[in-house]
Amino acid sequence: MISEKKHIIPPPFDGPYTSDTFTSIWSQHFATGLETINVDYFEGISFYKKGKLAIYNNVGATNTKGIHYSTNPSSMTIVNDNKVYLIYDVPDFGFRGKQIPNGLRLITVPQYEGYICDLTNEKSTEGYLTTQLSSRSRSKLRNYQNKLKKKYSVEYQMIWGDVAEKEYDALFEKFHELLIRRFDEKQVVNNNLDPKEWSFFKDVTLPMMRNKEAGLFVGSVQGNPIAITLLNFSKDHAYDVIRVFDIDFSQYRIGSLSIVEQINWCIKNSFKILDFSKGQFDYKERWCNRSYVLNYHIWYNPKSLTSWGIANLLVAKFKLKYWARKQGIFKSLNRIRYKLGHKPQ
Repeated sequence: MISEKKHIIPPPFDGPYTSDTFTSIWSQHFATGLETINVDYFEGISFYKKGKLAIYNNVGATNTKGIHYSTNPSSMTIVNDNKVYLIYDVPDFGFRGKQIPNGLRLITVPQYEGYICDLTNEKSTEGYLTTQLSSRSRSKLRNYQNKLKKKYSVEYQMIWGDVAEKEYDALFEKFHELLIRRFDEKQVVNNNLDPKEWSFFKDVTLPMMRNKEAGLFVGSVQGNPIAITLLNFSKDHAYDVIRVFDIDFSQYRIGSLSIVEQINWCIKNSFKILDFSKGQFDYKERWCNRSYVLNYHIWYNPKSLTSWGIANLLVAKFKLKYWARKQGIFKSLNRIRYKLGHKPQ
């Protein structure tokens, strides 16, 4: 059940996606050999240029779960060039600029729905479930939980902090294996399993875990993981990045049971927001009580024909992608790509 309320507690600027750990490892994977720059009139983000056009993308690009930034009133020099600044995945509460830099204009293009569990006033998991789910749904969940407990002993644990590399490698390998099996079952391409994407997630997660900027929430039976979720953290804001469950336990609705345990962990550890971020899925609408929009921000110089032209081409491109996403075209294309052989590896 999604509330109409749009105002969500925004995380602080020093979130996981602007940390030195995240940005440096991201740059090694996706911006090798490219210069990254800071722009005086933007705070909280840095940029890189890829290709011949004067488009400067934010570091992190589409690999974050939301970018938060502001303009810097003390550095409002007049902009007089042909650059375009493209900032991906800005929540509608994520831009805190009070002034527009001199000589620039902003175009905001909606791109994704975002979903959160707002746990701010929740004192117990049962309280949240009572508000969020019908009595019938809660009864079904209890039945699945009881059936699972009768046959197996399940333990849930957040793995973060000081993690041994050998333990991490084994767990991430299992994570990968479960994802491949899940999307083979669905017969659809999952972009997270692209070798370049997966290599990035594997390299960036361990150092972030050691800084408690990331964690792996694991449900296990006799030491064997049957549900794994990768999360990122920003003070009292938790981001659900990638989740998967063992399809051999589908009959117990282990995916839903894992979400219940994750909500329980967040409440007990004083996390006010569990953010499922971008992407429309039925389970998000079922479990979340708030929604928002993630936008692409396009900053350009209206006095430069080049800057104006590039900006409007980007606007047209992203509006078309948003329309296609709303029509379910990308989901269909991912099924077609799977059938053509682009299977998880």
